[in-house]
Amino acid sequence: MITNPAPGRPEPVRVTRGLIAFMAVMVLPAILATAIVGGAWAVSDEVYAAQQAAADGRPTDVAGWKTSLVAVCPIH
Repeated sequence: MITNPAPGRPEPVRVTRGLIAFMAVMVLPAILATAIVGGAWAVSDEVYAAQQAAADGRPTDVAGWKTSLVAVCPIH
């Protein structure tokens, strides 16, 4: 049993596997969102150029994952 060392002072937080897992779950969406936005920003010029080329009747050569990434990103 851990006793409070002094009245009015909180007990220290123990870093357990559960706490680390909780922190990872809380941070993971922010990391994932940053990766999606950064990736879409990196390939958006190429995707938009391919879309313009398709509208002009020229052949396009852009990877499908790049088009999907730009379509998924809410900013682009």
